[in-house]
Amino acid sequence: MKILLAEDEEDLRDVVTEYLRFQGYRVTSVCNGAKALEAAKADAFDAMVLDVMMPVMDGITAIKKIRETGNTSPAIFLTAKSQVEDRIEGLDAGADDYLTKPFSMEELSARLRALGRRKRDYRPRSLKFGNIELDMEQSELRAINTISLARKEIKLLSCLIDHSDEGITVEDLIKEVWDKEQANDDMVKMYVSFLRGKLESVQANVIIECGENASYRIREL
Repeated sequence: MKILLAEDEEDLRDVVTEYLRFQGYRVTSVCNGAKALEAAKADAFDAMVLDVMMPVMDGITAIKKIRETGNTSPAIFLTAKSQVEDRIEGLDAGADDYLTKPFSMEELSARLRALGRRKRDYRPRSLKFGNIELDMEQSELRAINTISLARKEIKLLSCLIDHSDEGITVEDLIKEVWDKEQANDDMVKMYVSFLRGKLESVQANVIIECGENASYRIREL
């Protein structure tokens, strides 16, 4: 998961960043809400962790402005305030969760995992990328033409679209698409080949590329 951390207390910011990176998260850390807004506009994050009280721009103002851009990445607020009214204000502004300082790193990590599961469990009815639309309800891929997709093809294509920025490894594709079913590199190659053929048949302006370290990435032509 890619995490955006906004915290003005340097020592706490460094500790949280180091801990989350040790847990396997990719962390971008900034020192105020204005920089958080800039980072959220410049890059895609799986979750955001923002302190409420920060200089230049506070966390509540930052999350409001981030939400105004259409960004729906889940957000956790860190705050020294414990009043119910303060929490309500933050949640109404666009936060998904709250942690009151001082907090345990283990709890922060657990809440991030929960937000990640919640994000994965939610699936929109359709996804758009380039000139294609993947209709999950109708099991169809549309561009200039329309074609039906099998269940695995839908899961594979949606996964590739979700990871279009950085690409995704074969190992992670197997985990997300096949879950507990038996699968291997050859099976992934076979389904990628199926998808490439169907993308071509609908005259899509996107292709699936092989990347470094046994990975795949979808991109526009």
